Amino acid sequence: MKHSVLRVVICGVLIVLAACAPQSAFTPTSLPVPTPTSLLESSSAGQPQPPRVEEISFQSGSFHVVGDLRLPAGKGPFPVVVFVHGSGTDDRTNGGFALPIMERMARAGYATFSWDTPGSGESTGEFSRTRRLHEKAQILLDAIEVIKARPDIDPQWIGLNGGSQAGYVMPLALSRSQDIAFMICGACPGMSGVDQSTYQAMALAICEGVPEEQAGRRTELLAELDAARTYETYEEYVHYREVITSLFAIAPNAPHGYGFEVVPREAWLANDPEIEDWWNPIDVIRHTTIPVLAILGDRDPRIDPIQAAIAYREALEQAGNPRSRVELVPGANHDMIVSDTGCPDDDNRRLMQYVQSKGYASLSEAQEALRKDPGLISEFPFAPGFLDTLEQWLKDLRR
Repeated sequence: MKHSVLRVVICGVLIVLAACAPQSAFTPTSLPVPTPTSLLESSSAGQPQPPRVEEISFQSGSFHVVGDLRLPAGKGPFPVVVFVHGSGTDDRTNGGFALPIMERMARAGYATFSWDTPGSGESTGEFSRTRRLHEKAQILLDAIEVIKARPDIDPQWIGLNGGSQAGYVMPLALSRSQDIAFMICGACPGMSGVDQSTYQAMALAICEGVPEEQAGRRTELLAELDAARTYETYEEYVHYREVITSLFAIAPNAPHGYGFEVVPREAWLANDPEIEDWWNPIDVIRHTTIPVLAILGDRDPRIDPIQAAIAYREALEQAGNPRSRVELVPGANHDMIVSDTGCPDDDNRRLMQYVQSKGYASLSEAQEALRKDPGLISEFPFAPGFLDTLEQWLKDLRR
């Protein structure tokens, strides 16, 4: 979902802040339809097949992208879920932690397609600092062109799965494509990138504690923040940001001076996706007709999960698809892992407890074993019902 458990735990606030640099104008360019390295012969699509994995590569502008198409057992053409990375340099399985999710999707009868982020694994290319969301959206659109041309994939059933920064990339692609049939959005922000990174920096600073004499003020401000999350007007939005500024003021280790500007009134009202760090993707969600599953952990410090749940519920209610659903999962962090607080120290402790309980000496050793056998993570403390919800929602879509 979203995103890699290990990288999210380790990288912290710097990942998202790097995606929120000032933006420049974007001029769409016409790209040739990408060609996959290999296609199954059309005759195989009609025959029952065992589960299998096929490596596919394609070109997207200056990016050479390599990934895996995982096909379930049975007779195609299959529906497919295309995985969209967050802001990190994740490989095609998110360090192995996406494999249990892919396995559940296969059980529901869906293929999955995921690639190494350019700059990691076998994919090459470097994202620009100012246009990375548009570049990632174009890679996604080119991937869809590749996948829908295959005889073993049903072109009417191409969906997306992602979260965190993918919560901006997927709506960008959705606004430019008629080929996306559904979307799973885990830990997707309900605000602009600069607002999300500001919230994240504040929440992680509060994770490190506040002086004892500020404990009462912290409680007051968090209650005020909770009430401010329902903002609809620009004035209400500014108040929400003011409360976050006040929370920064009582956190001794709060960062200052980068990426925390308030979106100007005219830009907030215009909501232009060409200004990436000021763009709020909820407007696309409000106007979509496809079914959307939004899953958020209420202990997530990397986005504001309560505000996102409110924004997604209102947008999807307006969109009107009866199969859309918003789930706010209690006691779950950014990656839908059970967490007391969502804070990095808590997440690191739980992760190491799991790794050591399985007899591994390090995270890297556990990752390597997981790549070989995704079943090893079956006891990993995902939030109760998370994987079941994903699998059942996908099954219900096809009924």
